[in-house]
Amino acid sequence: MKYIIKSYGIEVILGLLIVGYIILFSYLSIHRMLSLNSHYYDLGIMNQVVYNTSRGHFLEMTNQEFRQNMSRLAIHFDPILVLFTPFYWFYPNPAILLVGQTVILALGGLAIYLISEKLLKNKLMGLVFCLSFLFFFPVQRATLFDFHGVLLATSFFLWAYYFLLKKKDKLVILFILLSLLTKEHVGMIVFLFGIYIVLFYKNRRLGLIIGLSGLVFFITSFFIIIPYFRQHSHFALQYFDDFGDTPTKVIINIIKKPGLVINYLTRTDTKNYLYRLIYPYFPFFFFSPLVFLISLPELAINILSSNPNMRSIYFHYNSLIVPFLVLSAVNGAARIKKYRWSIVILALFIYMSYVSIRRYNPLPLKLMKEPYRLDKLDQKKLFIIYRWKNILAGDKYKVATTPKLAPFFTSRRYYYNFLYDPAYISAKVPTANILSRINKYQQADYVIINKDEIGSLDKDNLPVVFYKHLLTNKSFKKVFEEKEGIEVYKKL
Repeated sequence: MKYIIKSYGIEVILGLLIVGYIILFSYLSIHRMLSLNSHYYDLGIMNQVVYNTSRGHFLEMTNQEFRQNMSRLAIHFDPILVLFTPFYWFYPNPAILLVGQTVILALGGLAIYLISEKLLKNKLMGLVFCLSFLFFFPVQRATLFDFHGVLLATSFFLWAYYFLLKKKDKLVILFILLSLLTKEHVGMIVFLFGIYIVLFYKNRRLGLIIGLSGLVFFITSFFIIIPYFRQHSHFALQYFDDFGDTPTKVIINIIKKPGLVINYLTRTDTKNYLYRLIYPYFPFFFFSPLVFLISLPELAINILSSNPNMRSIYFHYNSLIVPFLVLSAVNGAARIKKYRWSIVILALFIYMSYVSIRRYNPLPLKLMKEPYRLDKLDQKKLFIIYRWKNILAGDKYKVATTPKLAPFFTSRRYYYNFLYDPAYISAKVPTANILSRINKYQQADYVIINKDEIGSLDKDNLPVVFYKHLLTNKSFKKVFEEKEGIEVYKKL
């Protein structure tokens, strides 16, 4: 044992770090679900898609906008979800998604270690960058925020870059293909990655294959596949209505209206967003920013969107930016490693990383400014939820629930979200548009309400309006009510 620790001490620490991350964040993400802080958007959606796929209904989900079952590809191109289908044959539970996501993301830390070791010829620096990646707040926050296929691309791109350094072209292509299956706009990132390979690695064949594949994937998924299944353009275009109402108009107006783009770039929340994101890596990033430019399409989407959630620290919208920001820092460190003053830059990097961790990380520690709250689980309420989950198990019943109950009831073919997407509020979707879907729950056989999600009935907010609509609906009868705040309504 002493020999192993002495000879492979850094590797042992690395392994413990990665395993520790997997255990901690698997636990925290499952705790978040059990404490009723996960949502229909998006854990409930992903759970239903994988469940239905495992039962022979490929990428099928209940689309809340169209009030019918249709392909997930009508919303996003993320067939990577199929990867989790075999596990659902044995255990159809969203915990599979949460743990799987955590494992894949944590293995990105191993890729960072190997990349750093190869470029810096220093195992200790490899460990430092692995540690910085696993403690980077967008990584930890995204791991906690439900499940999103695009988050897996963070690791896929890191492994693609590692195998690029190792000159293993087939494995580069494999991980690029996996990344392309995580979301429709990843193709733009892959296109720039291909150009980067041509320019800086002098591998024209590989770069052209990757770049053209990315371009074809983006055009096919965004302009053909999603409109085909949706019978309309991409839903997220509403977030860019300042630039137009079609993809072509948005792209053209971004070019034709530089003044409007500058207005977005100079907004206070844009400055704060960029500051938070780049701050911990800036000391090294400054010396090699070109790799970071590969993520420019994702950065532009986040900055030019009218949805402020895309510039928030709490969500998954930085998944395609993180790998290239970290890679820029590693390349920057490699560029200055021969200079004595690089130790000063390293010290500054460690200090700024520490400051960032304290300010933005969700670790359940008192020294964090916004720690994840490890509240005691409400076992009585969970008992009731699981009781009704078992009563209504399978595809026989169509069920509607409030959003935070969705992860428990979406392992079925038909499911209806009782309320609405909270992003509608931040994106300033008109109230009339939200209320136009108030009666979609009527397609369900049972409606299950978590009263905590409704709030005080004295208020006249949207959740209360939705709830009162149910109370006055003579087609439904209350069949269960407990002081824990769970109510069940059955269609007559």
